[in-house]
Amino acid sequence: MKKIFIALIILFPLLITQVSASKFNYQVGSVVENEVIFGKKDRFPLPPGKFTVAVTHRKNEFKDIMLYQVDKNNTLIWAIQLYATGNTEWQWWNTPKFCERTNVYFIKKKKGNKKYACWMINHSRSDIGANKGFWKKVRDYEIARNINMPDILVYASWEYSKGPKVWGTNYYYNPEQDGVPKPKNLEWDTNEFHIQKIKNNPKHEEFLNKFVSISASFIDQLNKNFKIKGGLTLNPQENFSQASINMEKKEDKKSSDSNTNIVEKIKGLKELLDAGAITKEEFEKAKKKLLN
Repeated sequence: MKKIFIALIILFPLLITQVSASKFNYQVGSVVENEVIFGKKDRFPLPPGKFTVAVTHRKNEFKDIMLYQVDKNNTLIWAIQLYATGNTEWQWWNTPKFCERTNVYFIKKKKGNKKYACWMINHSRSDIGANKGFWKKVRDYEIARNINMPDILVYASWEYSKGPKVWGTNYYYNPEQDGVPKPKNLEWDTNEFHIQKIKNNPKHEEFLNKFVSISASFIDQLNKNFKIKGGLTLNPQENFSQASINMEKKEDKKSSDSNTNIVEKIKGLKELLDAGAITKEEFEKAKKKLLN
């Protein structure tokens, strides 16, 4: 599974495809892939593979959707929350509290005139849920479907607001799928993923660096989809696994190195196909894109 996660980091940009727009009319139990569309132009990218719509929810001007991806043993791989507002009476929104956090592994933010953008990497217990509303529906779905949940999830939060509208995502991932050991400490502030504990847990730190990079692929696509100028992104000098997703060719790169790189990417695609993470059609499309 570790190779699969690394392949996702490298190949995610190749696997995003565009589908025709549709209104927010997703039904619980339906299967989607590639992206979720709110209205005609609010497009949220998904990781490769098929996702099941678990919960849809509307409250006032907000609409939420929760999607799950599980493996053949019904163990969670991804759980993804997407949300957006419709037209509201507000002129702008205040920056959410999570944007101001300093006790998480990674956070970036930008503020402007009546707009903001925030991106955070954090961890959370998977069994914490509300007793009403959207998150109760989420927990009820997990129980009803008997999904094998890890004790700890790692997630990437992104929220963007411009004027009266807000868009946001939470990409929750099961780190045990990447071979990260089961946690010894379940409390948030004593868990191995906590910023004050991470240096003593090199496997957890290595995983988080990879997760920052793969979430950067999502954020880059969101910036593109929502036409955000100067959106949040990783800078080349930042010390994460950025090199693994930097697809730009250097001018002095030898052609033989380039060919070797393409072969390795195709091998990575084949591993995703064999593992069932992508379909044969997705494999052929991405392979063709590489060869071209």
